[in-house]
Amino acid sequence: MDFENDIVHINNAYKDWEVYDDNMVKIGHRRGDGELKTSESYRDIPMHPRLKRLLLMIKAERMEEYKRKGIKWNENDYIFLNTSGQPYVPQNLTNKMPQFIKKYNLEHLTTYGLRHSFATLCSTLGMPPEVLHVIMGHADFDTTRKYYIHITGERKKNEMIKMYIKQSGEEKLKELINEADKYFGKIKVLTIQEIRPEARMAS
Repeated sequence: MDFENDIVHINNAYKDWEVYDDNMVKIGHRRGDGELKTSESYRDIPMHPRLKRLLLMIKAERMEEYKRKGIKWNENDYIFLNTSGQPYVPQNLTNKMPQFIKKYNLEHLTTYGLRHSFATLCSTLGMPPEVLHVIMGHADFDTTRKYYIHITGERKKNEMIKMYIKQSGEEKLKELINEADKYFGKIKVLTIQEIRPEARMAS
């Protein structure tokens, strides 16, 4: 974490490997740093101010804790640790998701789904594709576009409105929307009268 330049350096993966004896019988697990999947996975990501605040808060709390316990501080220590004080591996996060969902009353989601949501949100907010695919760590944009970006209904609507403005101008668009709203209101009244005859009689 480069807090001075607000950059997250992605340069390794903490992994869990199964360990086997000479007879290929599994005897345990080994955890440690490992290589990332592709060369594009090694990347620098701009640090969002909200993330920076959270990371600095955790770091300050950890430094105070180490000081109380007389533990020497190491700038290269991992940030997110489990209850045993060990770094998380992907399986830990996956297994914890159901508890997280239940605690905060969320819809079903996965850690992989969060990555998809991030890509969709960035694209919806207008991040250029050539920037997004680098942040995602993909070799080309086709992977990002095909598997990660979902075009929301709201985005389609906004893009159509942009096209209408280019075609007819903003004032004409407002005029059309106002006229449509009047007719929509009239239809709602007529529908209510159809459902409730007493409303029609009263009118």
